[in-house]
Amino acid sequence: MDIDVDVLPEWPETVLQMKVERSSFDRNKTMELVKKYSLSPKKGESWVCEIGGKQNPDYELYFCEESGAYGSIAVDLYAPHTLMDETDEGQCKANATTKAFLDELGLDYEYPFYYVAPMGKNAGGVRLIEIVARLTIDGMPCNTTIGWTRDSDSMGDGDPTPGAFFVVTESGELTTAIIRNPVNVIKTKENQTMIKSWNAVLEDNKGLIMEQFGTKEDAGATLTLKQIEFVMMVDAHQIAYPAWAYCFDCYVPADPNSSGPFSYDLLLTYDARTGHEVWRYIN
Repeated sequence: MDIDVDVLPEWPETVLQMKVERSSFDRNKTMELVKKYSLSPKKGESWVCEIGGKQNPDYELYFCEESGAYGSIAVDLYAPHTLMDETDEGQCKANATTKAFLDELGLDYEYPFYYVAPMGKNAGGVRLIEIVARLTIDGMPCNTTIGWTRDSDSMGDGDPTPGAFFVVTESGELTTAIIRNPVNVIKTKENQTMIKSWNAVLEDNKGLIMEQFGTKEDAGATLTLKQIEFVMMVDAHQIAYPAWAYCFDCYVPADPNSSGPFSYDLLLTYDARTGHEVWRYIN
């Protein structure tokens, strides 16, 4: 296992025990903001805008064109941290729209945004930009891999970690806004459990990681740690907890018994207090 990380993270020694509750948007205000910042509907398109709707109870805002005319996004981001290209005028406009929209909603979020990247063009030739904003709890950013943790049921429910996901045109018009489980802290108490360092958690789990994804079956296969993030998550009991999120590049060389060479992303998340795995994704 190699470590090739540009910036090593900083982290607090302890984090307060925090009880959170879902926050709600004002329906009229939110509808006005969506109308203010979104693309004007075209003939034949079918738009949906649910605010705290019963059909999608985990989403405080669910706005998109239902047929996928402007692309589709998931409510988990599997990509590493990607900052906006400031030389790209379209990305800058999309970024400004998203920031203004979140500011008027009154949400607390990390800035610059965690992920800003082009999605290509839709069938109508409209260039689209995907943006993921990490909402914050007590000033600390939430994870972007927010579903299907150890607290999930068979449908993926039980993971109320906040997240905000957008698709915006290069002209700065909102086409998708999905905001999941924004929360407010309602009660805190001291928690003297020390936060384990990222390298201690990694070392404790290194053997299992290497056994499952390393060189055991593929001679010459390598794991390279590319990114480490200290983040917050929320469990099924509405308790916020700190976590370490790791992004690996996995490389498998050419072999007569495999279809290599190939590489894939591996994302793993661990409780920063206990060191236990809470989430994994292979892309």
